[in-house]
Formats: sequence, C-alpha cells, structure tokens
Amino acid sequence: MTAVAARRVVVEPLSARTELLLVVRAAMAIAVAVWIYLASSASTLGGGTAQRNLLPFQKLIADRPSGEQRVFRELQEGLLEVEAARSANDAWPAADALSADGIPPFAPDPTQRSPLNWRREQSGTIVNYIGLPAVVDGPAWLLLIQEPERGVPPDQNFEDEEHHRLADGLMLHVSTWVHQDGRKVPHHLVRLPQAEGWTQLYAVGPASAGPALGNR
Repeated sequence: MTAVAARRVVVEPLSARTELLLVVRAAMAIAVAVWIYLASSASTLGGGTAQRNLLPFQKLIADRPSGEQRVFRELQEGLLEVEAARSANDAWPAADALSADGIPPFAPDPTQRSPLNWRREQSGTIVNYIGLPAVVDGPAWLLLIQEPERGVPPDQNFEDEEHHRLADGLMLHVSTWVHQDGRKVPHHLVRLPQAEGWTQLYAVGPASAGPALGNR
C-alpha cells in the first residue's frame, strides 16, 4: 500500500472589507435583476404610471430594441464592478482596466453587431463612461455618475434605480443614456446629456422607486 502524505492547507477568512464588498455587490445584483423584472412586468401590463412620469428624453428599456436591452443589461452589471472598484481603491477604474478584466460591456465582444470603444472622462465629482461605436451608424452609450459635492448632502438618502450607495456610505447619482448617432457625440465630458441629444433609459421608471426624482 502506498502511503499518502498529508498536506496542510491554511484557510484564511476574508477581511471585513472584502466581505462587505461582496455583500454590497450581491445586493446590487439582486436589485438590478428586480428592476429589469419589474420593467418587463410593467411593459406587459401597460406600464401606465411609469410612462406618465417620463420626460420627453426618457424611455423604458423594455420598449427599446433587443440590442439596446442587451447593452443596457450589461451596463447595469458592469456598473456593479465599477462601483466595487471605486469602493476598494477610492478611484474610478479606467475603461482599459475594465476591458482587461473582461467586464462587459467594456470588454470586446465579437458577437456585437456594433462594437463599442469605451473611455472614461472625469471632472471633479462627475464621471462619464462613454462607449462610441466602431461602425459609423451605431448608437453611442453613456454611463453618467455623479458623486455629491464635498459638504453638500446628496439629493436623496435612499437607494433606487438612480441612486446607489457605495460600501463606504457615499451616495451616487447614476444614469444610463443612449445616443442614436454615435457620429454626433463630441469628445468631451457630458454634464447635461438631454441637451446634447441623449436619451435616458430606465429599467422601471422614475416613479416606481420612490418620490419623483429631479435630473441634475
């Protein structure tokens, strides 16, 4: 009989910070899934309340083409990774780093009809992740993130589709936008997307998560 040497394996517990980040990411992933489910249900039932509260530049993702629904879903999932990186490193990750980590939609996807080239723009508390189409006739995408100004409280203190709380307690204002003609998107930081032809997309709508929300 051949003797089998015993091997000692040291199992170290996760740090409290790592555990907290994992919990936050799991909770946000569940929230995204719930929002998309509610959006689908609202669309099936007519979505009257959400539709009445949409401004002219706002649309529900359930009413958009399937290709836009796919990118929107990937952006919501990618946003979890972006926020986790911001919590862990106290800085917003570069688009190239997200691509290198294989995080969609920042990473190249050969199945996409209109591949996107992503870049990060930042000025003060405003952060843009802008995806420009590799083909001339494709739509462009924008993930707009705004941190509260130093010493100024956020516009609301509860989480919903447009408000995400980081692991360190910082409340963000986030929104997702699409521009149908990527050729018309200028190469600068976007502060007021609605003034530059962007359309804001919702999973549920501004009336479904709490009090009416203003756009910054």
